[in-house]
Amino acid sequence: MDPSNTSALSPADSIAHTWTGAALTTEPADHDRAEDAARTAYRDAGLPEPTQFIWCPSPWAALEHIESLIVGGQSSLVTAVRRTVLKQALSAARVLLVDRASDTERFSAFGEFHSFFERKGFYGEQRYDGMDERYDLMERPYRCPPVLPSERSALRPVLHAVHHTYRYVLRPMWSAIGRSITARFALQPVWYWADEHGLVDQDDEARAVIRYSTPGLNDQFFDPAWCYWPDLMVLAAIDTYRGSLGVGPDPAWQGCRDVALTSGPWWPFPDTAVMIERPILLTLDEQGRLHGDDGPAVQWADGHPVWASEGTLIGTAPSGPTSLGA
Repeated sequence: MDPSNTSALSPADSIAHTWTGAALTTEPADHDRAEDAARTAYRDAGLPEPTQFIWCPSPWAALEHIESLIVGGQSSLVTAVRRTVLKQALSAARVLLVDRASDTERFSAFGEFHSFFERKGFYGEQRYDGMDERYDLMERPYRCPPVLPSERSALRPVLHAVHHTYRYVLRPMWSAIGRSITARFALQPVWYWADEHGLVDQDDEARAVIRYSTPGLNDQFFDPAWCYWPDLMVLAAIDTYRGSLGVGPDPAWQGCRDVALTSGPWWPFPDTAVMIERPILLTLDEQGRLHGDDGPAVQWADGHPVWASEGTLIGTAPSGPTSLGA
């Protein structure tokens, strides 16, 4: 799939196509462009550029490198380089719309916004907290400006399309990976939406906007796809403000955007960026779900496979990679 082939699509479809295409392509990663974009992302975060890029043939290989860096005392820069920069870019676009809205529109949107989160129980964040903890969190609602109807109507079709790819492609793919990493909490510092307390920051505007615009989203706290690689949802949201709503994000998002369009997932560390090659095989059924009839649905260059049927994981190779078609 070519994520740039969007000329005949509506603005919403074009944006959705770009970001689903970034997740589904098997085109080789463009190392030069991805590394240049990563350097830009570091600079835009106010950090020195990385001096080393580690290209890994599969997520399994990347997570081994990441764990060795963390155990060796390296600090993850996911929050500084990816999460904070993208949240600021989204906030910069949203503030223009909110400022234009009337007091009546903002007041009405505020009530609907917070009623939604209370009704859905999202303020609890972790579903297994006791009720006392949950209601303590409900007294500290998201503090970002409420999502206006115009925002939600523009975001919803784009985010639903990208979320379909998460649910039926990335979730089974990363669930296979998660079987070997779920208990390795050394990797928690490179989760995208986790702070030092293991709870999501109530000031995280990007997360609040995405949740509100996709009420069926099941972003479980331990879902590996959602913990390690939610950038596509955030980038699609920012792109919607730019392409459909006509408000410009902070230009600092460009580095993260270009990395996502030229390589697989990536993780920044001081002096080192860990990059993942794209899979060499990825097959879907007619409904856009991860599916392999006679072999793996996904395969990486080092041989790691994932078997799936109609968007459901049916197998992986816990003992190591196998050859294509085995």
